Amino acid sequence: MKQDMGNSIFNQLKTQSLALLLCFFLFSCLKDVNESSFKFFYLPTSLSNIASPFGSNGNVGNSANFSISGGKSLYGGIYYASAMTSGRTGLNLNLTFANVVDGTELRVCLNNPGCGTGSLLHSTVLAASTANLDLNLSIPGTYPVNVGGNSLNVSLVKDSQIINQKSVSMIYDNSAPSLSLSVLGGTYTSTQSLSVTCTDSISGCKDLIYTTDGTDPSLSLLQDFDPLQIVFGSVFPSSFGIGSGTITIKILASDRAGNLVGPVSATYTVNLPLTPAPTLTLNSIQNGTTNGSSATSVNWTSDSAGDYFIVPTSTDCLSITPGVTIASGTLVAPDTQDTTVPTGAFSEGNNSFKLCLLDASNQVGSFNFNITLDTSAPTLASTSPSNGAVDTDVFNRDLILTFNESMQPGNTIEIHALVTFGSGGGLTTVELTLPSSVGVQWISGTVVKIDLDSILPEFSLIKVKILAASFKDVAGNPLIGDGTGYFYFSYTTGGMVALRNIIDSNQPGCFDTAGSGIACGGTGQDGAFSATPSLQSISTPNFLGGFTNDPISVDSTSGLTWRTCVQGMEWNGTTCAGTPTEVNWPNALSSCSSLNERNTKQGYAGLKGWRLATMDDFHSLITFPSGTSGYTFVAPASFPNFPSNASNQRFWSSTTNRSNTLYAFVLRNFGARVFTYNKNNSNDGYSYYAFCVNGNP
Repeated sequence: MKQDMGNSIFNQLKTQSLALLLCFFLFSCLKDVNESSFKFFYLPTSLSNIASPFGSNGNVGNSANFSISGGKSLYGGIYYASAMTSGRTGLNLNLTFANVVDGTELRVCLNNPGCGTGSLLHSTVLAASTANLDLNLSIPGTYPVNVGGNSLNVSLVKDSQIINQKSVSMIYDNSAPSLSLSVLGGTYTSTQSLSVTCTDSISGCKDLIYTTDGTDPSLSLLQDFDPLQIVFGSVFPSSFGIGSGTITIKILASDRAGNLVGPVSATYTVNLPLTPAPTLTLNSIQNGTTNGSSATSVNWTSDSAGDYFIVPTSTDCLSITPGVTIASGTLVAPDTQDTTVPTGAFSEGNNSFKLCLLDASNQVGSFNFNITLDTSAPTLASTSPSNGAVDTDVFNRDLILTFNESMQPGNTIEIHALVTFGSGGGLTTVELTLPSSVGVQWISGTVVKIDLDSILPEFSLIKVKILAASFKDVAGNPLIGDGTGYFYFSYTTGGMVALRNIIDSNQPGCFDTAGSGIACGGTGQDGAFSATPSLQSISTPNFLGGFTNDPISVDSTSGLTWRTCVQGMEWNGTTCAGTPTEVNWPNALSSCSSLNERNTKQGYAGLKGWRLATMDDFHSLITFPSGTSGYTFVAPASFPNFPSNASNQRFWSSTTNRSNTLYAFVLRNFGARVFTYNKNNSNDGYSYYAFCVNGNP
């Protein structure tokens, strides 16, 4: 903010006895090289000594912070809601806290960053002594939750202000898995090999147990979020051999959410003839779920020669007629072979078949198999963030897509992130360049997590554009997009929450309302206070292990890690060298995100989460050590060869002007003046650059 010298009013710093200053205003009196009058700017924070950037008081960042550090419901980096002993569904998570003050409220909710409005899953007031919490959270039946992907949001609130927030992904599944038996119950003349397939398209199958003594298999939840315990039964093996006689097998299964299916019961009678019957083994099915566009075949093995037939499951192998025969042939010797099943025999949905082999003695061997015909395109059931969501957590890089049916897993997708700014007829939509390190992880058959490996800008309308053909169901049917082949969903990011120590401005002088220098004593102006409220400590360039070309400058007061060199410049062994890259705002965002793909996708300096600095980040960096600081607003020892000179460089922030989103806030090197500029442009007579940071204390 600025105002003319004649109209400016110096705000007196408010102090309390034996307490830190709560806030202060920093006024820089440096004028632009092309201006005749002085300007004032509100820019808090700074270093205590630009020549000696290491503070002497050992102060480090002490803002309230927390981490979501684990819990029983965490599996593979994702939280899974599961059944509780009460009959409800919930989850367990562990939180670790640092620097919490008495009276800070902890809030936990779903799909609502900051948990400011709507229903809460949990709320409690923390004490300063709170170091960690192990929370068992119950999700009421009426709570708004998505089947599939959700955002689990956690925030700290003090005096009605959100002081920190984080989010992680959570899967919610209220549907039981399904079971499929490779051999149906019935009477057979040869030994059988039974395998059981458990399918759960959202959270995935977990337990599969069975009994053969007539009792029902059972699983019990002894304590919320612990693994289910076997009460009766045994873990089902990969295959179960059924020999001569009669046996009843009962099978029970659970998914990761604790949903149960069964017991499923099947009775088998095996009457072995005096002459052994052929033994057939089903090895595999090629395209067992198909849309009919490619051939389906079964690979099988027989220990006897004979004539074989593929018929409907209900057909008696000793009563086969041409009318029920789907395919047939002769196996001239014991062997393994592939047999094609004609697609004309398939009806939409599940189809059950049997392969029978009759040897020279008319003894029969057989096995059952299923083929599913699916000609319908899959659909997108939900997204997280949901389409139209607002105030989403800007630090959650993950997108979670949930489909209506099982999909083919794949790690390659075409995805684009577009940001829209402006108003009315002046809207501009541009694409941000995502790093090549975008990651794809299939959580289950229907749920995929996409890590954008980018921190998107705060207070911005984001449109995600994905090539529909990147996703196909198991049968090979692609997702249907719009006329161009893409599908979209949009959401709006919220702000970055980071309350940091207030740092002394280092402003040495004091002034009267006419701008003339005066003695500082008793004025209450910045110059009257030294190292108050606290002194910043920022490192000279240093290197993390193994990354000798990637210098970083660590601010232990704010908790931020800065890339030592401005984008376009690189380290030459002693200093930042080269020419900074002139960029508009979208390209500045993309440039900083690209740091995440460096070092074979380990990230610049081995760190992930690089982003364009916000104005709040800049406020923690700026210093004014003298009345004639001129073009220098960072510590030269910490940022060698930083482009601060008479070229009047500008540095983009990722912070949007919310009153007119066509503009973003910019920091000028001379006097660290803050103003806004059109996001589409990169030069107004002066160059605009990108300065990248990591961390969100």
